[in-house]
Amino acid sequence: MKKFILFILLLGVVTCGLNAQFVYENRVYSPLIKTVMLHKNGDVLSQPVISLQKNGTLLLEFDELREDTRRYEYTLIHCNSDWMQSKLDRDLYVEGFDVQPIENYENSFNTVQRYVHYSQTVPSGDMRLLKSGNYIIKVFTEGNPDNVVFTRRMYVAEDCAETELEIKPSSDASLMKTHQEVNVRVSGKNGMFFSNPEQFMKVIAVQNGNEYSSHQLKMRGMSGNKIDYSFDQSNQFFAGNDFRFFDMTSLRLKTQYIAKFDFQNGQNQVYLLKERIKSRLPYSYDKDLNGKFYIRNEYGSNPSTESDYAWVHFFLPMPQTLEGAYYVLGDMNNWRADANSKMNFADGQYHVSLYLKQGYYNYQILFRYNNDTQLLTAPAEGNFSETNNVYTVYVYYHDFSDDYDRLLGTLTVEYNR
Repeated sequence: MKKFILFILLLGVVTCGLNAQFVYENRVYSPLIKTVMLHKNGDVLSQPVISLQKNGTLLLEFDELREDTRRYEYTLIHCNSDWMQSKLDRDLYVEGFDVQPIENYENSFNTVQRYVHYSQTVPSGDMRLLKSGNYIIKVFTEGNPDNVVFTRRMYVAEDCAETELEIKPSSDASLMKTHQEVNVRVSGKNGMFFSNPEQFMKVIAVQNGNEYSSHQLKMRGMSGNKIDYSFDQSNQFFAGNDFRFFDMTSLRLKTQYIAKFDFQNGQNQVYLLKERIKSRLPYSYDKDLNGKFYIRNEYGSNPSTESDYAWVHFFLPMPQTLEGAYYVLGDMNNWRADANSKMNFADGQYHVSLYLKQGYYNYQILFRYNNDTQLLTAPAEGNFSETNNVYTVYVYYHDFSDDYDRLLGTLTVEYNR
């Protein structure tokens, strides 16, 4: 009897595991894959958003740290607003071949770190998307879809929502110096009428492209076909501070925040100056890229293949704390607070090294308490309502005729520039 009960319990655990849904992220699974970028062709700082009606495309780029080429393929997975796979069958959201080869690759030239640079237009010419919504690009070795090397998020939007976005210091007197308020108003467009929006609509605001800082806004009211998302706790964002940056376009000439260059163990080394504790300083405007980066080699004609890699060393002179950990984060590492981005304490300061391709980088140093998930700007960066931030709003509507989340439209607005 005891064995039978144990069997039932184990069966329940396995069944729960099989039924558990997977949340797709911007994530790299191979240690050899570096510098994954997804953007509009010719605009490396753009959001990965394309138009469904206009059959838009994005450019996917990445490096593999090896000299010989490998064959890669990709497929697209349709997701709902929560980045879990939708219930749509593949032939309902993609027309043509659903698995496509990554066709363009080129070896690095005149670099210490040898690598192969891959690029691909997504979706390819033999593939057309039929539905709006969130999509995951899944890249894997040729013929082996289970051997995934990385996944990347992208958005396919309709033109069915007129969105107004107001950004200002918080209306809450207790937060007005440290928070920014994002007020959104959405109305139907091109014949779109919202039925029961409180149940079927979802509006998500994202700060600086960091999807870990996204807020789902709460509906406040509706007038005609215009819906108001404002004056609620959900639309209050920590303002943070303007991003830290360093210029590594040259590995010879020191720029503002670089202390020295070195070459050790056959690899380039870049040492940054010790970080300022910006939370202790008054706010000062710095023109930044709002957390993004771009690849460039000052002495090369093709940044994609002539830019080298280097270990970049970050130093934070903060007292040691056992209550949590500091992380160096930005678009360069997908905002992932993990063992690779965590700063370790030694010799009276925190330190971490990241292996990065030559270019211009933005980043922040964020703190996370033990047993918590929220990353905080306050300890090292501070929060100032004047901070220049970029907000993107995504408007979803759940279509019960097909049982998926349509992306009716997006809007990006930059505050205080």
